[in-house]
Amino acid sequence: MAAEIHSRPQSSRPVLLNKIEGHSDGVNAAVLIPKEDGVITVSEDRTIRVWLKRDSGQYWPSIYHTVSSPCSCMSYHHESRRIFIGQDNGAVVEFLISEDFNKMNHVKTYPAHQNRVSDLIFSLESQWVISTGHDKSICWMSTQSGSMLGRHSFGSWASCLQYDSDTQHAFVGDHSGQITLLKLDEQTCSVITTLKGHEGSVGALYWDPVQRWLFSGASDNSVIMWDIGGRQGRTLLLQGHHEKVQALWYLPLTHQLVSCSADGGITVWNMETTREEAPQWLDSDSCQKCGQPFFWNIKQMWDSKTLGLRQHHCRKCGKAICGKCSSKRSTYPIMGFEFQVRMCDDCYDTIKEEDRTPLATFHEGKHNIAHMDMDPSRGLMVTCGSDRVVKVTHSSFTTFTDVFPKLKSITFCCGTENEMFSRMLMLLFLYTGSQSGLGFQQSIIKLKAYFILDEFVIGGKVQETSKASVAKSMEEADSLQEVKHTHTHTSFL
Repeated sequence: MAAEIHSRPQSSRPVLLNKIEGHSDGVNAAVLIPKEDGVITVSEDRTIRVWLKRDSGQYWPSIYHTVSSPCSCMSYHHESRRIFIGQDNGAVVEFLISEDFNKMNHVKTYPAHQNRVSDLIFSLESQWVISTGHDKSICWMSTQSGSMLGRHSFGSWASCLQYDSDTQHAFVGDHSGQITLLKLDEQTCSVITTLKGHEGSVGALYWDPVQRWLFSGASDNSVIMWDIGGRQGRTLLLQGHHEKVQALWYLPLTHQLVSCSADGGITVWNMETTREEAPQWLDSDSCQKCGQPFFWNIKQMWDSKTLGLRQHHCRKCGKAICGKCSSKRSTYPIMGFEFQVRMCDDCYDTIKEEDRTPLATFHEGKHNIAHMDMDPSRGLMVTCGSDRVVKVTHSSFTTFTDVFPKLKSITFCCGTENEMFSRMLMLLFLYTGSQSGLGFQQSIIKLKAYFILDEFVIGGKVQETSKASVAKSMEEADSLQEVKHTHTHTSFL
């Protein structure tokens, strides 16, 4: 992996590398093959295809397999090369891909659902394949025996799924806009809670097990971050799309959320900044600013001999207001409103110009996006959708200039097989490299590298993933050392 450090942020616009065409119907899922120039796709045309990049730079199908029913979703496990395909007829089919990605053998067929499979996940730890379907159910099956272990039904189509292998908790989004948290066991399950916040069907979920954040996208064009980790049920509303949100991906090392919508919109959210929760909308029979009755308040209209007004809500304070008291619009990114929304006149006057600074960036995928997969270690993103097109783009959304502003045009190279630790090693090289440019001795450079590593890892486990937090700790350590140097009148070097 190589990184060039510049003195100012670089453009984060996704760059189209390849366009894969050839499907005769919509592509429902596409995943990047780790450590390979390859993509796996499943389509409504009943095909499973493995595309490998040739010397010509184009992707050609090395595997072209047709099944009995349209392919609706996919889960691929690279270490074991096992792939699970959900179908329109309710079945889940397991295949094993050869090491050279030129052959695929059938392993099992699981009779999972009575209707279309909407999403599925393979858990290596529990040896389960978990799936949701349009028969309003979630089921989990043993990949060893092929038998059904358990099933739970909902009141609406189950549309998307996420699973925490460590705790065996499943998150299921449905067409009513609800998200159900379940605890799965070998034969039974228990409902933990139901999350309600969307006004449209939930189309995408993403679970970050480190921060214990759940992200959901829905047909109401919004994204919600649910803090499952214990912060009193905190939720953050993010509105930055014009169409329904159908794909999500969270990048924990850079604290960025990537969301994609049906119109091709790609929004990158900065989740490291401090944000405010959007208020709950208040109920009232009259405007909470001027007191004028709303049109259903018959008694007050009769008493005041006036016509009722339409009810609106201020997005900043949540009060029920009339149109006259909310004549202005404004963005308010700290609360997730990247587009202009209704504000009452009082709240509008409190918003400063710096409060309108965007906390998200917007890009155009230029095609329908129903599914997305990312390989952050290579800066690659693949998107696909109903337009039958698969796009592979370079999506380096981040730079390291915010952590190391002293560096100008120095290039460092480092690499490991593990994505997280390769990023950490890069940070170590960047910090020590910047110090070496200032003339520090090698022993001190190594010591500082150990200090940084201690901020990231304790007892062999990752404890911190924020670049900003680590950089702040190092600055405080440097300041303390300078104070000590002043008092002792001795040189640390």
